[in-house]
Amino acid sequence: MSFPPRDEKAARQWRHDLRNELNVVTMATSTAIALLGHGASLDLVRDHLARAEAACGRCRDLVMEPDDPA
Repeated sequence: MSFPPRDEKAARQWRHDLRNELNVVTMATSTAIALLGHGASLDLVRDHLARAEAACGRCRDLVMEPDDPA
């Protein structure tokens, strides 16, 4: 299978899923930066960075060929 998928419906869903994960990365990192600027606890900042890291992993999964090594 190629990525994005060649089937138009599947390709639209793939792009939608990828955009959603990139939005998570953007929002979580922006929130972490704002929290740092406002003196929030490091645990709270780490929670947002962990969300961003998880979303990056899901982005990676979306763009990897099925037979590519992880």
